[in-house]
Amino acid sequence: PFMIVTLAMAQLAVVMSGFTPAPNVGPDFVPSTQDNMNGLYPISTTPGGTRDKMPKQFKDYPGGVECFDVLSPPITTLYSQVWWKPLEPTPFPEDMVKRYNGSSMAIIGWEIDQVRRLPNGSDVSVPISASYNHHYGSRIIGGSARFRKVLLNGPEDPRAKQLLKGDGHGRVAWEQPQYIVEEPERSDAAASTRGVRSAAIQSGNGGEYRKTFHGFAPGYALVIDSPTAMQVTPMQIDTWNRDKMDISGPLPPKFVPGPLPRASLASINPEHSGLLECPMSTRLSKVVDSKYMAQNSSVCGEAILTFQECFYAAAITLPSSTGHVNTTGSDATKPPGCSVSQVDGRVFFNELATSSASCAPSAFCVCPVDPKPFGQASGAFLYTPTGQKEDAGFGYAARFGGAYGKTCAPYPATTLLEQRNPTCDIRYYRGGQWACSHGWSLLDADQLIPWTDQPLVFHHKYRFWVQPYDKSYHTPVTLGESRGEVILLGSPWEYDVPKCAAGVPGCSFVNGLWVHTVKGNHIGRGTWVALNNHCHAPTCLYVAVYACPKGTPLDKCDTKTGKLICRTDPVYGGTGAKALKGTRFDEPGYIAVPDCYWGSAEYGLEAPIDLTGVPLHVVKTANATDGHYGEMSGGQEWVVT
Repeated sequence: PFMIVTLAMAQLAVVMSGFTPAPNVGPDFVPSTQDNMNGLYPISTTPGGTRDKMPKQFKDYPGGVECFDVLSPPITTLYSQVWWKPLEPTPFPEDMVKRYNGSSMAIIGWEIDQVRRLPNGSDVSVPISASYNHHYGSRIIGGSARFRKVLLNGPEDPRAKQLLKGDGHGRVAWEQPQYIVEEPERSDAAASTRGVRSAAIQSGNGGEYRKTFHGFAPGYALVIDSPTAMQVTPMQIDTWNRDKMDISGPLPPKFVPGPLPRASLASINPEHSGLLECPMSTRLSKVVDSKYMAQNSSVCGEAILTFQECFYAAAITLPSSTGHVNTTGSDATKPPGCSVSQVDGRVFFNELATSSASCAPSAFCVCPVDPKPFGQASGAFLYTPTGQKEDAGFGYAARFGGAYGKTCAPYPATTLLEQRNPTCDIRYYRGGQWACSHGWSLLDADQLIPWTDQPLVFHHKYRFWVQPYDKSYHTPVTLGESRGEVILLGSPWEYDVPKCAAGVPGCSFVNGLWVHTVKGNHIGRGTWVALNNHCHAPTCLYVAVYACPKGTPLDKCDTKTGKLICRTDPVYGGTGAKALKGTRFDEPGYIAVPDCYWGSAEYGLEAPIDLTGVPLHVVKTANATDGHYGEMSGGQEWVVT
């Protein structure tokens, strides 16, 4: 162990010294001359770094690189449908498996696109405005490791530990079979290699994933022993208006929204589809872990807040042999919240929260019994399919609440609880990834899924850039998220951006723009070589991370006591940005996220930073001119193994 640690420190010292030799790739290595699959990438410069000194093409890395492509199994959706289901594992190309059998592959970077494969074998990109990648999980295996398909019993299942460490982006679709990695014990000889046999690679995993740089500074690599295969679990939302958007012509096409549910927050003539934020439709019910009572006088101590909870609560509290008719509206003559007419059995959810009308013998209120404090309720969303044969949705989403991982941490981890952000409590929740599950349509129950004769069939396409592992040159790295190390401000990832106005918590008016700010503090772990500050279009403005001196009380770490170590300003399409302009990825309103990197001064980088035990302060801002469901805030760090 002492020799291994000493070797790792020596390797790190070589790279940090500013001198980066080329790796020994062997006499038979033939470097690639191909350009990047997706063109150039924007990269953030840390405060002490120098811009534009990193290699712009993977082929220009010291020693040269080779590359290979991997195409996922097909993803098939109709308009408004969600795909959130693990794809079958995909083997790596046979020649690469043979070449690296018995040795280690140093993956210095990878690129991702979403493509349709044409009959002639060529690939055509699918615009992000036609199929939005909300996020994905992906994992590589090698050596004797194998993927095993299992149906887990929920978060308590002992086999779920691997997925809960980060593969699910805060949530696992327990109703779907999952792939877990089984790794037999190594022999002493196998254990002496520096590569791993299983690694997660899902950073920058969202709508930004095609034009966010996935890789490391020269000298660093994800090292895999005898790589054999990978497995991807994408979450995609079909937003393609088949009548108005030609995805077979010049790319990108002008975005034109298709039908939207009533809860969509998209503005008039938007640059994005309101579907990508998973608004809660009338196909959903809120099954809150709560008891209810019928009340015929006064008002509820705490009224039900959404029609999704109201309609379910009325059905179980005041059941009707003929079924209820559910309606919503704003009516000052009816009590706030949920009521049931004793004349015609009609259930009414009153959107007028300020109504002063009382419950009555002719109109019973449905009231929660002993409601829990804000942020402590639990439950799940239930999808009711329509009679349309193409409606493939069914069942419950993953459960919501503290016991199930969907919760907002108390301050100083995040300011969401003190802002009473709707994402913190199922009773207040109005949209986000918990309102999306595989096969669900995001349209309302009275809206038919259109264009059912035009399914979208596409694939995720990966291009890996690799070198033979040279232990005297490559410093192995690991995705911190796969070890449970991620800098989260959401619940655990997501939160709502309110439509700002004077007096709305977290809001400020800055240079003519309403801005919503969330802050939080965490303790750092590991030596960082890269950081992706994951956030979503069309609202993300910037994410900044500050490091405070060790010993600073966590609640005292802020922008004044800390030193800025990384700031990410997303690059928006349609703005003339250098990395996007004139490319198929230049879609107005959508983003690329420039990651922060540490490495050799030769490439304009600051030295890798050991943040173990260091208090960190994170500031996340969002454009709050309009409201948005399910914005993300998660720092995905890559650390020295």
